[in-house]
Amino acid sequence: MKRVCLLFFLLFLFLSEAAASTLDDYIRQGLENNLALKQQEFSLQKSLEALAEAKGLFFPAVSLEGRYSRAGGGRIIDVPVGDMLNPVYKSLNDLFRLHGIITDFPTDVPNMVFPFFREREQETKLRLVQPVFQPAIFYNYQVRSNLSKMDQVQFQAFKRQLVTDIKTAYYTYLKALGVKEVLDQTRLLLEENLQVSESLFKNGKATEDVVFRAKAEMAGLAEKMAEAEKNRTQAAAYFNFLVNRPLSEPIQAPLEETPLEKETRDLSDAVRNALAHRDEFAQLMYAQKAVSQQVKLARSSYWPTLIAVLDYGIQGEKYSFKKDDDYWMFSLVMQWNLFNGGQDRAKAAQARLEHQKLQAQQTELEKQVELQVTVEFQALKAAGLALDAAVQKEQSARSAFEIAAKKYQYGAAPQVEYLDAQTTYTGASVSRVISRCDYLIQQARLEGAAAWGDLNRYR
Repeated sequence: MKRVCLLFFLLFLFLSEAAASTLDDYIRQGLENNLALKQQEFSLQKSLEALAEAKGLFFPAVSLEGRYSRAGGGRIIDVPVGDMLNPVYKSLNDLFRLHGIITDFPTDVPNMVFPFFREREQETKLRLVQPVFQPAIFYNYQVRSNLSKMDQVQFQAFKRQLVTDIKTAYYTYLKALGVKEVLDQTRLLLEENLQVSESLFKNGKATEDVVFRAKAEMAGLAEKMAEAEKNRTQAAAYFNFLVNRPLSEPIQAPLEETPLEKETRDLSDAVRNALAHRDEFAQLMYAQKAVSQQVKLARSSYWPTLIAVLDYGIQGEKYSFKKDDDYWMFSLVMQWNLFNGGQDRAKAAQARLEHQKLQAQQTELEKQVELQVTVEFQALKAAGLALDAAVQKEQSARSAFEIAAKKYQYGAAPQVEYLDAQTTYTGASVSRVISRCDYLIQQARLEGAAAWGDLNRYR
């Protein structure tokens, strides 16, 4: 009996360093392998590529362009070469004859007729386009830069929440495992009770009903153990899902413990730290900056744009690479949007309204975070009081059970007294296990809400 009570006393006491090391390793695995986090990482990479795309607009664009055309029909261009030259040539012939000079200027030059489009034509060129003055490119880059930073902060916020979820799932598994182990120890007590009951019955110190009652208690415990095993399996599967391992893979759980470290920081520290370090505030800040740049982006359309274009290539009716077939052309292209129906003004107004909306969200977020931290802090405080009460209850129940067990073993107490003490002791042990794990779960939630802890420790 002393051995069983000693096992009861040492149950669910963890070595703090070993437990922390095991949990930290699992958190590292989760941060590396969690599927939802990988999706967030893909979104972040996409945002960084969008930023690189916006940066590329500052650089010149070089393209190779080629065109080969066949044409027919269309407009005809008449050039009255004959009508203009034939009279002149005839007059010259007559004039020279008067002076005895024989000339033979042609007087039957035909008029020229050719189509507007060439029947065959090709143009192949290298084109370089370089923005010279285009404010929209700069403001677009600023918008993308802030959106990218916002996605980076969002990724960090998701990681912090994942750490909280992994801790919660791990302590939930320990809770289910602890309850199961308490029931396993209870099974040893009930088996011992059955042996004692059978001995008392054989020696004529008790009637046979005590044996039936002991067997009934064993059957009832088997039902509770099946439920506990189901809870343990489900908790393990969810934890492995978060860490992205096979759902049935075993989870390392420490067997001993040191005294639990209670939270000593006060509510004001938690709220102050949350308002200073919660990733949601940085995310909202970058969103406001992005919207401010969007206002400037919309206003930039009021300014003219200037683009430099340089072409170098060949053109003609057929492909030829002789010296006289190439050409080059340099152009400065200016565009100034003087009026487009008020679209730019409307875009700027939309961006300003969005900025005002984000400012209102920031005030709301501050109140929400303060409320969340307050709720989690008070819940942790209540969990600590519940744990203290559960520990005292277990100690008293253990002492009462030890007395009842000795009395029943010597036939000095009825079986109902023994079973009642045993049930109370089992319930108190289960309650202590649940209260301790609930405290750890609530502690993890408060750490996440207050943004306590450095995520870099899991690298």
